[in-house]
Amino acid sequence: MADSPDDSEDFAALFARHETAGPALQVGRAVKGRIFHITSESVFVDVGGKGEAWIDASELTDDEGKLRVKIGDEIEATVVRTGDETRLSYKLQRGAQARQALAMAQESGMPVEGKVAAVIKGGYEVTVGGMRAFCPFSQMDLRRVETAEDFVGRVLEFRVTKYGENGRNIVLSRRQLLEAQAAKDAEETRKKLAVGAVLPGTVAALAEFGAFVDLGGVQGLVPVSEISHARVGRPADKLRIGDQVTVKVLRIDDEKGKITLSLKALEGDPWVAVPGQLRERQAVRGRAARATDFGLFVELLPGVDGLLHVSEIPRSKQTALREAAAAGAEVTVMIVGIDMEKRRIALALAPDDAAPGADVASQVAVGAVLVGTIERLESFGVFVRLGPGQTGLVPNAELALARGADPRKSYPIGGELKVMVLAIEENGRRIRLSQTKAIEQEERNESQSYIQDAAKKSGGFGMTLGERVQKRKGRL
Repeated sequence: MADSPDDSEDFAALFARHETAGPALQVGRAVKGRIFHITSESVFVDVGGKGEAWIDASELTDDEGKLRVKIGDEIEATVVRTGDETRLSYKLQRGAQARQALAMAQESGMPVEGKVAAVIKGGYEVTVGGMRAFCPFSQMDLRRVETAEDFVGRVLEFRVTKYGENGRNIVLSRRQLLEAQAAKDAEETRKKLAVGAVLPGTVAALAEFGAFVDLGGVQGLVPVSEISHARVGRPADKLRIGDQVTVKVLRIDDEKGKITLSLKALEGDPWVAVPGQLRERQAVRGRAARATDFGLFVELLPGVDGLLHVSEIPRSKQTALREAAAAGAEVTVMIVGIDMEKRRIALALAPDDAAPGADVASQVAVGAVLVGTIERLESFGVFVRLGPGQTGLVPNAELALARGADPRKSYPIGGELKVMVLAIEENGRRIRLSQTKAIEQEERNESQSYIQDAAKKSGGFGMTLGERVQKRKGRL
């Protein structure tokens, strides 16, 4: 019967599939051949132009003693003896054969299979061919081993770096095999490396500034800013060592041997979603991402931030918002403006009763008389905040300022000021106000109210001629 996949894999793990270096059979080399004869003790293999060889039949039996191969099967084995007859070995055995094979493996560099038995001082105890061997921590992997116990119980390939005292002193290295394979992989990877190339990789290590990705014997760095369009505090928040990823090559610096990669370049443009999900005067719940001297950046969608300018933040709330940014807490803001061309979104704090997703109604309209808060004074006028994201200018000509009066005393920052809306321009970004018109309007309203009150008290004062005639006729 043909050898099972498990048995074939077992052999492949015991001895790597090395190509024969030349036409002659050499000890330690792996060869392929076809079985042409079987006896109770031996299995004879035709190795082509290199002659014939034999394998001890006991190496090819299962746990019940049944032969796992048949005439005609192709087999791969390792040359353990040449000369008058060529002997092959399918797997390491205990005793003298194991010692002979391990000595041969140390000379030839042929990999052997071993089972990690335990963690001991300085490394691991590994069982190879029924014999005890030692693998230092530094030789178990290409990188520093984080949790030593993770390797215990695993069957791995090793290279025998030292064989002495007739098998009582055996030292192994898995790292040498990994480095050799990485060198082969690197050669192939470099053929594919080019700016703009999209390649698969494995997260090899994480640092505060980014993630190192193994592309196949060659490592590149994904800076933290290139991990995602969404803000990432630490690479570990998004990635784990061993993750399979697909990256895009951004830059290759041959002189420094640096390769810069990106994950977010393959995510697509996050601003494509803005027109369908965000609109002006909409209340939105976002994450306070970063505080600066000029305001607070709020993440509205993954990869899309808006700026809550410092002018839109009352002094009483500035400390709380900075703390929210430090904690990455959520805040409710209102969208003041969206500039798709410049990729900017202006924000204001939403009213306390604003529901996320709903539009915040504006009280600002031409002719409306409103009470606003004085934000700042300039040589040309006074800026007054009317509501979230709505600040207007009262030019000097529209101020009811007495001659010689100090504007700073008449218009203290933070004080209230009644104004009339004269004009709204640039989709609400420029609002022209007047204090004098608001006062005039207020005086007119007061005069009208006075006239009406007086008319009621006089029983006719302020009535029209028609109303008086009707009253005399008893119809009013």
